[in-house]
Amino acid sequence: MPERTPTEAGALAAGLLVDACRQQPDEPLRLEVVRDLALDLERRLEALTDTETDSLTEAALACADLATLAACNLQVFSDRSLATAAVHLAAGATRDLISLAESGAGALEDTHAENTLRDARSAGWRADLAVRQIEDQPD
Repeated sequence: MPERTPTEAGALAAGLLVDACRQQPDEPLRLEVVRDLALDLERRLEALTDTETDSLTEAALACADLATLAACNLQVFSDRSLATAAVHLAAGATRDLISLAESGAGALEDTHAENTLRDARSAGWRADLAVRQIEDQPD
């Protein structure tokens, strides 16, 4: 079985969050919004197949958004396992994408590279915050 790219792993994490939303017996508006946002992020990640530094950074930002979305809504799930897995998978994909973006940033113009690296670091910070957030929540 071929390995997934970090962007594919991020799309898989979005799918896990969508599945977590579907498993709820009653689907209030909040879960509907979470599911729709996860579907949008999944589509966005599936469209980002380019390995250019800007695309990698955009994918890292999308994965960080996904990790944050799952972590901020974790308490609404009766079974938190899929949402928790989505946070961890999206955060790992974010870190992998940041590494790839950092390695390609050297080929960019100085100002562009600076902005790209700042965005990548922001994505990493947000993904790490999402992981810490779920670790601090009671079971």
